[in-house]
Amino acid sequence: MKILTRLITPQYRLIWLCAVLFSALFNFAFFKHFIKAFPLSQGNTAFVISVAIFLVAAHALVFSLLGGRLFTKIVLILGFFIGASAAYFSWTYGVVIDTTMLQNMWQTDTAEAFGLLSIKLVLVMLIGAVLPAYLIGKTSLNYQSIWLEIRAKALSIVLALFIIVLALLPFSANYASFFREYKSVRFYSAPLFPIYSFSKFFKTAHKDLLKPAEQMINVVPDAKIEHKNSNKHSLIVLIVGETGRADHFSLNGYHRPTNPQLSQRKGVISFSHMTSCGTSTAVSVPCMFSSDPRRDFDSKSIYNKLNVLDTLKENNVAVLWRDNNSSSKGVAERVEYQSYKSSDLNTICNPECRDTGMLVGLDDYVKQHAKQDIVVVLHSMGSHGPEYYKRYPEKFAQFAPVCKSNQLDKCSSEQIINAYDNTILFTDHFIDQSIDWLDTYSGQYETALLYISDHGESLGEDDIYLHGMPYAFAPEVQKHVAAIAWLNDSSPFKYQDVVKNKDLPFSQDNFYCSVLSLLEVNTHHCSHNDSIFFTQENTQK
Repeated sequence: MKILTRLITPQYRLIWLCAVLFSALFNFAFFKHFIKAFPLSQGNTAFVISVAIFLVAAHALVFSLLGGRLFTKIVLILGFFIGASAAYFSWTYGVVIDTTMLQNMWQTDTAEAFGLLSIKLVLVMLIGAVLPAYLIGKTSLNYQSIWLEIRAKALSIVLALFIIVLALLPFSANYASFFREYKSVRFYSAPLFPIYSFSKFFKTAHKDLLKPAEQMINVVPDAKIEHKNSNKHSLIVLIVGETGRADHFSLNGYHRPTNPQLSQRKGVISFSHMTSCGTSTAVSVPCMFSSDPRRDFDSKSIYNKLNVLDTLKENNVAVLWRDNNSSSKGVAERVEYQSYKSSDLNTICNPECRDTGMLVGLDDYVKQHAKQDIVVVLHSMGSHGPEYYKRYPEKFAQFAPVCKSNQLDKCSSEQIINAYDNTILFTDHFIDQSIDWLDTYSGQYETALLYISDHGESLGEDDIYLHGMPYAFAPEVQKHVAAIAWLNDSSPFKYQDVVKNKDLPFSQDNFYCSVLSLLEVNTHHCSHNDSIFFTQENTQK
């Protein structure tokens, strides 16, 4: 041991010390899920100890590779900041910091970021990141010659690999099971997995790749609007919902009356088995409007192919995107876009700007485009967490008591669900108000409305909150989303035909062709039953 101490220079001794601290301070969530998979009561104590040793050595290996005379202090300080923040969000909300979550963070706005701020988070960062950063900064590493530092680096790497092998060998079968069956547990390791995710995310960042329409692939060059049954233009409202999980909509059988207004309205269809393309806005919204199905969609698609709104614009449809959420995530780059996140445009703010404010002034837009088909997209704030209690006006606080904190783990399940269900009540009202506005034009236009939430939400089930879990192992409540259509006599489809589809297993893959079918766009890309509005009789024929 004394020989190792002499051969390993101060900077690599510091790396090993920090590796122990990383493993001990930032991996409570990891070991919580690990022990759930490999219970101590079933004789797994030695395996748990082995994994703890493995984790220390793995951290030492990574930071030994990253470290060096100019970088050791920097990477260790970053390790503490990344580890502390990842540990906080994993423990508090049950989320993991993967590439999808990083994309959400990259595209979030200031208001959303402050919605997650808490005294607890500040304390965690002060104790778990700022204090260690200060101590590391004050530590003298007494750098040796280049040759001695290279030798120490190699020795540190070899030692880490040796310990990893030593930890693996006695429990090879257990590790094989762990790596094969419990991939999700590994995602909670911090700061290792977030660092891996950071490197992967920044390799594939495409924030500067937006192109004009003429430089993008037109997937449906044959797209053509054909109004078969009427000489009227179309007026369609698309509502992109936020965090609306299907099982909390009474239209789908939820025991609480969360849809009192829509349940009384004629022409409303709730598609009870709609699944999302992703578990976050940053993934689902671009994917919904893309021609690519979920299995083929990636972050490059939106920058290389025209989306459904582009196709409509190419066919002389007037497209307006109004946003009361964080942004269109690149979807509305080539159509008219208006932000309703502030009182600059939104006239209904008390103090938070409400989704209903996006309806104000739409009559003027219709008048300005009286000789065109019109599509209005309303991107709502909906049920965005964790501060559900801020998402609705006071008169919609029907269910009480509610959680009035962004630290959901400090609230009871009843309080969280009450606050969330109140947001659904307000969503119900917003959709109903949108239909009211749209219905005033039913004599002049072919009208219809389609609402689909971007993703669902975890409300504390299995100690998981919010959304954004990796799709492969995300709970069903983050993927099973609310989807509602409204049709009347002036709509391009008949209610009595479409209502037969309400319990079919649709997904957001159907959104692209459904929107085209609402505008009566014909294209080889969309077959009859790709739209949720298809008629089963025609399919049978």
